[in-house]
Amino acid sequence: MRLLLLVSLVAALALPFTARAQEWQEVPLPDGPSGGNPKLSDIAMDGGVVWLSTDLDGLLAYDGLTWVLHTVADGGLRSNAWHNTILVDASGEKWTSKDGTQTVDRLNDGGTFTDKSDDTWTYYSQPGELSSPRVFSIAEDGNGNKWFGIKDETPNQPSKLELLIENDPTTTSDDEWLTYSHEDFPGFERRDVRALAVDQQERLWIVYWQRRGVDVWDYGDYYTHDDDTITHYGQADGLPSDAIHAVLVASDGRVWLGGNNGLAVLDAAGETWTVLADLDVDEVTDVAEDAQGHVWAATDQGVAMLYSSGELAKLYTTADGLKHDLVQLIAVGRTGGTVWAVTEEMSTGETLLNMLETGFGLDSGVFVYPNPWKEGESTESIKVQGAPEGSTVEIFDITGQAVRRLSATREPYVWDSLDANLNEVPSGVYVIRVETPTGELIFTKVAIIR
Repeated sequence: MRLLLLVSLVAALALPFTARAQEWQEVPLPDGPSGGNPKLSDIAMDGGVVWLSTDLDGLLAYDGLTWVLHTVADGGLRSNAWHNTILVDASGEKWTSKDGTQTVDRLNDGGTFTDKSDDTWTYYSQPGELSSPRVFSIAEDGNGNKWFGIKDETPNQPSKLELLIENDPTTTSDDEWLTYSHEDFPGFERRDVRALAVDQQERLWIVYWQRRGVDVWDYGDYYTHDDDTITHYGQADGLPSDAIHAVLVASDGRVWLGGNNGLAVLDAAGETWTVLADLDVDEVTDVAEDAQGHVWAATDQGVAMLYSSGELAKLYTTADGLKHDLVQLIAVGRTGGTVWAVTEEMSTGETLLNMLETGFGLDSGVFVYPNPWKEGESTESIKVQGAPEGSTVEIFDITGQAVRRLSATREPYVWDSLDANLNEVPSGVYVIRVETPTGELIFTKVAIIR
């Protein structure tokens, strides 16, 4: 057994030593047709490609190497102006909504985002399919149907939702459009809709623009509503405020709401809201999840990363490379774990795209931060991140001698650079061995510099 362990440790030491940078980088934007940097209004991911909607310059797509612009000049997009939101659906099609009668454009790029020759566009207009020219949010349910949230800013008009039922996704000839409003369901707030999400119970979460909290509509089916229920949540029910801006349904079923005064999460039983006390910010405007279950929040003081337990891992600021601390939008690529953030310069309104390579992708496994750990410079303890809950985490020196066994049972596993006798370990490279609850062995390394 000792020999097998030594062989495994030697193999781990043979892995290339690459300290994963935890610094944000600005990604220069291409000039749009209006000239200069486009102003970014929404963000979405399609695999490793980030898609951005803009106020005046159509749609942008970027894979880390190549920018592709979709504008009126390409003959697909119907309007460059005021693209309010973008959704990438489960099949990879892109839905963008904008102001005006040419309300929603839908792009099937054939999986080749750099090649526009195989693009297929589908259009939804007002009047026509949609009853309103201002769609500010789009969500997809488990059946692939699309919900549209309306903002018309007309005083005393009822809040409105529209539903597109695609009986055959290859054609629009049998599409069904249903409209729901406050007049139909008095439980709805009489306010414009800001954000939408569908949870694992096929309930619709509705976020409003004007300080009205959140509604959860358990609609059952699309046509009959005698047994529908609408539950309202606000500050009195445990939310940080009545001004909510963003909703995330996480992979574990928990619901996260970001708004004024912070971020709240609803427990798995759907009974109790918890406001994240460690996240002391004035505003959360967007929330996303990576492939490892970490939650990322755009705040007025930087980008917050939280472990799946809800513990604040780090608040990234301009000190970590962000261009501005005011962050409006956030998205995470699930494959590679790259985080994309849109920051804003408050005095000018300029928006910039920022990128962080986290390593929290589908196949990225475990990594260590900070790495290397430098005495006198690294103020944080060493954190082993990405290890599944219930893993056994042990640290060895280069001779195979056991140094420390970490006692935590869920991420993050923290090492204070001390051995089992609580003495400081000397400078050197140490092997971290993770055994997951399923018996999988994962090795990584960390350098200690004293």
